[in-house]
Amino acid sequence: MLSSTTLGLLYCGTAGTASAFSALAFYAASPHCRWPRLRRAGRLGRQIGLVAAATSLWLWMGQLGLATGLCVTLCGWMLTALLLPYLAAWTRPDGGERR
Repeated sequence: MLSSTTLGLLYCGTAGTASAFSALAFYAASPHCRWPRLRRAGRLGRQIGLVAAATSLWLWMGQLGLATGLCVTLCGWMLTALLLPYLAAWTRPDGGERR
């Protein structure tokens, strides 16, 4: 049997992963995506991102309450959304040279 602390950490980890996955799915659906494999997701990426964002919001709100859950969801989502273009530029998936 898991303790309540372990269960809470597992719950929050799942919510954080869902938030990050949502941002990744929306980035894959955007025209600015630099990873060719993700770019093929297209419209399906938007739908998956919406479901993952709603799941993350529901999980965070269930653990922390309405206002705090909304804030944590948006913070995690925006942090991932800001890091993805930098990660894509760092890995240079298009094989572009430096300008």
